[in-house]
Amino acid sequence: MSDKDENFLIAERRRKLDLLREQGAAFPNDFRRNALADELHRTWGEHDDDTLKAEAIEVAVAGRMLAKRVMGKSSFIKLADRSGQIQIRLERDRLPDGVYQNFKKWDVGDIVGARGKLFRTMTGELTVMADELRILTKSLRPLPEKFHGLSDQETRYRQRYVDLIMNDDSRRVFQTRTRMIAYIRAFLDAQDFMEVETPMMQPIAGGAIARPFRTHHNALDMPLYLRIAPELNLKRLVVGGFERVYEINRNFRNEGVSTQHNPEFTMLELYRAYADYRDLIDMIEALLRGMTDSLFGTTKISYQGETYDFGKPFDRLTVEEAILRYNADIER
Repeated sequence: MSDKDENFLIAERRRKLDLLREQGAAFPNDFRRNALADELHRTWGEHDDDTLKAEAIEVAVAGRMLAKRVMGKSSFIKLADRSGQIQIRLERDRLPDGVYQNFKKWDVGDIVGARGKLFRTMTGELTVMADELRILTKSLRPLPEKFHGLSDQETRYRQRYVDLIMNDDSRRVFQTRTRMIAYIRAFLDAQDFMEVETPMMQPIAGGAIARPFRTHHNALDMPLYLRIAPELNLKRLVVGGFERVYEINRNFRNEGVSTQHNPEFTMLELYRAYADYRDLIDMIEALLRGMTDSLFGTTKISYQGETYDFGKPFDRLTVEEAILRYNADIER
């Protein structure tokens, strides 16, 4: 889509938003959903149409309209919420007067709410037969084309919100990351570690070797650095008597940028008194094994064409042994 075409579409959508404002229905905040798409599929996905109609299950769903098929007096839309997608069927004569005609002017990308009963279509798809339909938020920018999705890597990184709308895999990465951090916290808390927060602005850039970001504290009239690592402050806490501490923290290193390296990143750092590197190796091995099994239901993980089995005991190698094992051309 050219910039000219996109600008025209944005202008047209702004005009529609102005009409909604005039009607006093631009951004309503009184619609309350009671079900998510994934929850409906898990609960009712195996039930046939007769059972669904006998149960008369009324649900209220809301989300972004990702697809729209208008067929005269009836239409279908695909609604996406945070859990997945559900199909909605609209019939002109079931909806309040004027709603169906207004719906025809809505755009893919709009946030809508629908209330109605579950049924199964002739093709077997679980669907909500809408008795109520409302536009909750007008989308001003068009989404990428349905069948091409968002494939441009630069756009995906710069407009992450569009990537999340269009790509299920990207959403799963975010969800998996959240679950990983929750598991790490629970694991360490169970080991009697204490989670702490240490300063992000520091008078010296210590704890690692990296170029720091510099800033200035106006009230104290002194230079400060965004931390490159939390190490020094965590060790001070150990000196103060907290024998097991950890921090899941943001660090900042004013260096290169790539898909493998970001100047701002999250790191887990922990310290444990009365233990050595062998104890920490055992602990981290148990952490990783338990996390893969808890999150994925298996200890075997495929990544970039390789399969890793976290259920097997980890190899314990010195640096020299690792270099020799994985570099056959190097002699002792």
